[in-house]
Amino acid sequence: MLKKMMILALSLLVIIAALVAFGSKEIFDKQGYLAKSTNGLIVGSNIDFALPDQHNEIHSLKNDTKKVIFVFSKGMGHVVKNYLAAQSADFLPSKNMLFVADISPMPIAIRNFMAMPDLKKSKYSVLLIFEPTLAKPLLDEKNKDKIIIATLENKKITNVAYAVNEKEFLEAIK
Repeated sequence: MLKKMMILALSLLVIIAALVAFGSKEIFDKQGYLAKSTNGLIVGSNIDFALPDQHNEIHSLKNDTKKVIFVFSKGMGHVVKNYLAAQSADFLPSKNMLFVADISPMPIAIRNFMAMPDLKKSKYSVLLIFEPTLAKPLLDEKNKDKIIIATLENKKITNVAYAVNEKEFLEAIK
């Protein structure tokens, strides 16, 4: 009996090691993505980005984009995700709005085995920052635990609103 338990435990360890090894490989091609800002996410900054979504399709910021929702923490991502899940599939495009989530702090194995399969079930696109170097021009540490809604005109930020709950988020995206 002890021998069978040891074989089972060893088998499980081998399977877990294989999953971690497989899951630790970056699934995003590192070529062709960018995120830049003249001065962070503040009024007057010019921003631009080309980021993959959860289906690995590149989305570029367009001149007619009106608002961009940025999240840099898991909790704020869930607030936005829960709201968008209750909306129609064309909610974001109909408002010329994009949703950008920073997943760079997440361990690659967790991202590959848990987060990405969950994101792929979404009916809306989530543009993903998967590298800290892509987050750097946009991330302000003091606001990383807030939802940041940037209003744009021709890729220039004309207003910035912050939210920490769904009520504030709804007010900010009006």
